[in-house]
Amino acid sequence: MTIASAPVAPAPGSAEDSSRVHGILTAYLQSKAVFTALELGFFESLEEPHTVSELASALGLQQRPTRALLVALTGLDLVRHAGEKYTNSPEASRYLVAGRPEYMGGFADHQNSHFAHFDKLADAVRENASLNQRVLKQGYRDQGAAAGEGREGTARLIQAMRVSSRLQADKLAEAAPLEGVSHILDLGCGSGDYSIALARRNPGLAVTSLDYPAVIDLVRANVAEAGVGDQVTPHPTDIMNGPWPESATVMLSHVLDGYGPERAEHLIKRVYDHLPEGGQLLVHAHMPSLAAGLFPYMFGLILLVNTEEGEVRDDEDIVGWVKEAGFGSVETSNISLLSGLVVATK
Repeated sequence: MTIASAPVAPAPGSAEDSSRVHGILTAYLQSKAVFTALELGFFESLEEPHTVSELASALGLQQRPTRALLVALTGLDLVRHAGEKYTNSPEASRYLVAGRPEYMGGFADHQNSHFAHFDKLADAVRENASLNQRVLKQGYRDQGAAAGEGREGTARLIQAMRVSSRLQADKLAEAAPLEGVSHILDLGCGSGDYSIALARRNPGLAVTSLDYPAVIDLVRANVAEAGVGDQVTPHPTDIMNGPWPESATVMLSHVLDGYGPERAEHLIKRVYDHLPEGGQLLVHAHMPSLAAGLFPYMFGLILLVNTEEGEVRDDEDIVGWVKEAGFGSVETSNISLLSGLVVATK
């Protein structure tokens, strides 16, 4: 697998300037400051201006730590101040206040849980072993939950997926070649947000969204909330082994990277055998060479912690697999800052 060099902002000053490396080494402070502020209720309180003393009193904190966290959030431009009063930036109000439509708190909770795992990342690298065993070689160990989590773990994972999906789903729906397509299978649909976006973009399209039963219970609620229940049909199954409805178009969005090559190739071959001549497979994923941002290059570390065999798959891996399965025409394109698309025709 060959992966293109990641886009990197030019370092200030001379080639020996250490500021970029310093920024990388201290970046953990930024996310942890936000996770802590979310946990303590800073952003809800700061919808109204507060002094340090007022905020500390409202949250039951002392002034010194309150001030330290406010300064950090100000540096991130998530909090702004005029005189002695601090308040949310528009960005914080939109994404970090509980109850807002685009609230990213669930995603933050999921990322915060990675902190404990990533403290042992060197062990995962040395041993090539998943630290929480969310995805085993044959598939998800407990319908999306990591070891010891139960259904609450499934719900947290799906909520985190929703935030990531919303950054990509509309762009995928805009770019997907679905003109004249009446039905599509969304295999491993996760939160259902890609299915929802496809339905909204294509009013005549029927979408069957397939995933584990515990996941589909959550998808049903998301589909109902989106008001596309007349187009999107959530259907519980194990996509590796269970039956699929007939369809001439199949989508795999962020599915293959959870598995090793053997299972990924098995699923692609299964799609090929399922499709009629002229049918299409759409593979949407964090493909570094087709994406435009840094996250796809980092995502493999999350897979290392969460899965037994998962890896970031670049476009050359996926193109190779679909051609090996028998697909003829194959096209690739950028979709978003986070993702690319492979379209293969049987």
